[in-house]
Amino acid sequence: MYIDTIPSNVHFGMKINMVMNPNRCHYALPVDWDPFYYLKIGDTLTDWEGLIDSGVRLPDWQHAPVQTIVGKNKPAKDVQPDVNFSMFGRPVIKSTARHCNMKGDDCWTIRVHPDILGISATTGHTTGGQELIIKGHGLIGKTSTTVTVDGVTCTVKMEKSTDERLVCETNSKNTASVTASQPGSPGITYNFVNPEKVYETPDWGNYTTYPK
Repeated sequence: MYIDTIPSNVHFGMKINMVMNPNRCHYALPVDWDPFYYLKIGDTLTDWEGLIDSGVRLPDWQHAPVQTIVGKNKPAKDVQPDVNFSMFGRPVIKSTARHCNMKGDDCWTIRVHPDILGISATTGHTTGGQELIIKGHGLIGKTSTTVTVDGVTCTVKMEKSTDERLVCETNSKNTASVTASQPGSPGITYNFVNPEKVYETPDWGNYTTYPK
């Protein structure tokens, strides 16, 4: 029996397909039996909304998808799917379930990402010292958790943080991010002004010179 997963980059609450060739693993199953003991990603159960029940059946000797929902996994660069059938044990991972980057030096079967639902502030000061609250799922890593804000480390306060609410404190930055475009940003609402230069004030329609 073989198993593959689609997609391979996942987060909490995401619906995914586990594609299997059951090889008659459902043969002689009673009608009211669940087809699986469990489905897992790593060591975490999937299907927390109960998509899989005794009505789920796979066609014998054919590849078929089973839809399930990602559980509350910790973020991980590479974890394996684990399926245990009610009869005839577990499948093996199919070779096509392995994915790699273009260089071939970073490979994974399933990569679990944090699911960020909201951030307490979208602006701040270059002096740092601002407490940010990030809400979501899978925010605490298994071994370590790091946060960067505009390329600068935001110190995680583990004593205040949970898997669904992460608290960190920003550090200082030499320059403000509004002086240049940021990757993925919707745009800049205003431009940096050098006080030694002459600039036009849109509201007044004239020129103002700052003293040197």
